[in-house]
Amino acid sequence: MRPQLPSSRRLGGAALLALAALAGACSDSGQPTQSDGVETFANPPELVPDSNGVYRLDYGPAAVTLDGARYCMRTYNGLVPGPTIRVRAGTNRRLHVDLRNRFTAVDGREISGMEGHEAPTCHDFNLTNLHFHGGHVRPDFAAADAADVCTGDGCAPDGRYYGDNVLITVAQGRSARYRWDLDEDGTHHEGTDWYHPHTHGSTAIQVVNGVAGALIVEGALDAEPTVAATRERVMVINEIPLHHATAMPLREGDVCNENNLSIDNFLSVTEGMPMLMNGRVKPRILTAPGQIERWRMVYAGTPDELALKLYVGNDANCSSWNELRRVEIVQYARDGITMPHYYRNDAVWMSPGYRVDSFVQMPSSAQTLCLVGRRPHDLAGTPVAIVEVRADRRATTTQMPAESVVTAHAPPITWMGNVNGTATQVSCESVTDVHQRVGLLMPPIPVPSSAMMSTGGRCNPSQAHTPVATPVCQCPAPNISCRNFEERRARGYRSDRVGIVGRSERWEIVAADGHPFHIHINPFLVCPNDSNKEPNFAHWRDTMWVQVDDRPRHVMMNFRGFAGRFVTHCHKLNHEDEGMMELTELCAPDDTACQCQRMDSAGRCVSQAGCQADDRQCEFAARTTAAYPLPPAPDPALCR
Repeated sequence: MRPQLPSSRRLGGAALLALAALAGACSDSGQPTQSDGVETFANPPELVPDSNGVYRLDYGPAAVTLDGARYCMRTYNGLVPGPTIRVRAGTNRRLHVDLRNRFTAVDGREISGMEGHEAPTCHDFNLTNLHFHGGHVRPDFAAADAADVCTGDGCAPDGRYYGDNVLITVAQGRSARYRWDLDEDGTHHEGTDWYHPHTHGSTAIQVVNGVAGALIVEGALDAEPTVAATRERVMVINEIPLHHATAMPLREGDVCNENNLSIDNFLSVTEGMPMLMNGRVKPRILTAPGQIERWRMVYAGTPDELALKLYVGNDANCSSWNELRRVEIVQYARDGITMPHYYRNDAVWMSPGYRVDSFVQMPSSAQTLCLVGRRPHDLAGTPVAIVEVRADRRATTTQMPAESVVTAHAPPITWMGNVNGTATQVSCESVTDVHQRVGLLMPPIPVPSSAMMSTGGRCNPSQAHTPVATPVCQCPAPNISCRNFEERRARGYRSDRVGIVGRSERWEIVAADGHPFHIHINPFLVCPNDSNKEPNFAHWRDTMWVQVDDRPRHVMMNFRGFAGRFVTHCHKLNHEDEGMMELTELCAPDDTACQCQRMDSAGRCVSQAGCQADDRQCEFAARTTAAYPLPPAPDPALCR
C-alpha cells in the first residue's frame, strides 16, 4: 500500500499530486559501513515543574544553532522545539502552566489570503497564547475552586485559571495562568499530544520558529510490562524555513534580540522547508539488534503533508537507500488515543498536527536504516533520521507488545448517547443521518488580483484593518463552508457552529482540494472509509486529512463534559491564520441565548450558526455547502 500525497500548499490549486511511484531509491550497494558510534538524536528535555507544581513557559527570542548556523528564533524557554511536558498516570490530575510573554515591542506584519495573493490583514506577531492540542479539558476557564484560587498576574476573571482558551491574547510583558483539569470528565485518554501558540494571525509564524513541544499524558498502557520495556523516543518534527530568502542567520558576534529575528515573514511559512527532528537535521539514532522501539511522533510542521518510511540504507549516512527493503512500523495510537486495532504498514502518513505512536522492531543484524520523508515538493524523499543498528548495543526488549494487550486500552467506539433528543446506542453504523457538514475551502474562489498581493511586510496593528467583504455569491479565500473567520467576526457573529452538551452528532467533512480538519476539546470517532493513507477502521482522532477525491469523510461527535467556545480549523497553520477557521460553541441544553441569535416570527430559534437577516453572502455560503460537489441552484433574487 503506497500513500498518496495531495498538494494543497497553494489554496485553490489545480490537480493534487500523488506519490503513485515513490522515487529516490538506489540499488543495493551491499552492506553499509557503520559510523563512529556517536548518537546525535536526543529526546527533547523534559520541563520540570517548580516547587508549587507549576510548569513555566517563557515565549521570547533566543539564539539557537540549527543545521550548522546560528539563528535568532522565537522560542519556548530558549529551545527548539520546546521542552516536553510529561503528566504521569493518576487521577484528578491538574496541570498548571504559566506562560510569560518576554517580548516588549509590537511586531505588526501582513498576512493575506491565498498565501499572499489576496487582501492582507495586519497582526502582531509578538502576541501569543497557549493551546493544549489533544486535551479534553474546559475550553474557557477552569472550574472555580476555593482550594485553588488563582492570584497575581495572568489570572482569568474572578480568581480563576484559564482553560484551553485560544480566544485570549497574552500581550508583551504579560502572562497567562492556565489550569488544565485532565480528569474532570473521566480519566483523560493517554498518549502523545502537544502544546503550541494559537493566536489568530500569528500561529503559523510562531510554530514554524519551533514554538511547540510534546505533551505526554501517561496512563495504564504505560505500565504494561512489555510496553514499559520498550525504548521510548519522542520525535518532534518541525518544518522551519531556514533556507527561505527572508530567513536571516545571525552573523558572527550578533546578539539575538527581538529586533533581529531570523524568521519573521509570513510568506516564508507557505514554502517547502527543511525538516528537523528535535531541532536537528538528520539526527543519528543508535540502537540494538531486535530492539523494540516506541516512537512518539509529533508532526509540528506546516504546510506540507508527510509520508515516512523506514528503509534499509546503502551507506552509513543514508545518501541512498533500498526501496525494496523496508521495516514495518506498527501504529497503535493516533492523536494521542489508542486504537482498537494495530495498523501495520511500512508508511506513516502525517498531516500537520498529527501524532502517531508506533512500535518498531529493529532488524536482527547490524545495519543502517533511513527514516525517509516525502512531501509534495520532495517526491524523491529526504532522510529525516538515520537509525544505526549496532551489534555493540544491548536491547532492553525484543518482545513486541501483543496487540490484545495494547488495544485493551482503546476507548470504546460505541456509547450510549443522546441523538436528536433521544437516548440511543451511538456508533458509525447506528446513526446514519448527517447533522452537520463542514466544507474545507468551498469553491468558487474569487480570481486573485495582483493589485491585492501582499509582501508579508510590516504594518500597524493599531490601525483599523477591516476585512474586505466578499461579494455576494462568491466564497472568500480561504474559507470553511464558504465563510471566512474574520468576516464573520467583523459582522458580529457570536459563533459559526453550535452543538449541545451531552448530544452526539454525525458530521460529514468534505474538501474541494485537501486539508487537515482539526477540532479542539472533543475528539471525534472516524468512521470506516476507503482511505489508502491511514487506518480505515473506526478510531478516535482530533485531526484528520480530507481531500477532494476521498469519499466524504464521516465522523461521530460526542460533545462530552464542557460548554464553551473553541475553534475548528484547517491545521495548515497559514490557512488558519488567513481565516480558514470557525468559532464553535457548545451550549447547555436549556441555554437559548447561547444557541439562538434571535427568534423568527414563528418563535423558532435562528441558530447562532445561521445568517443574520441581511447577510446574503451567508445565505449563499449555506447553499453552496449543502449543494457541494454541485454548484448551488441559481437564485436571481440572491445573486443579482
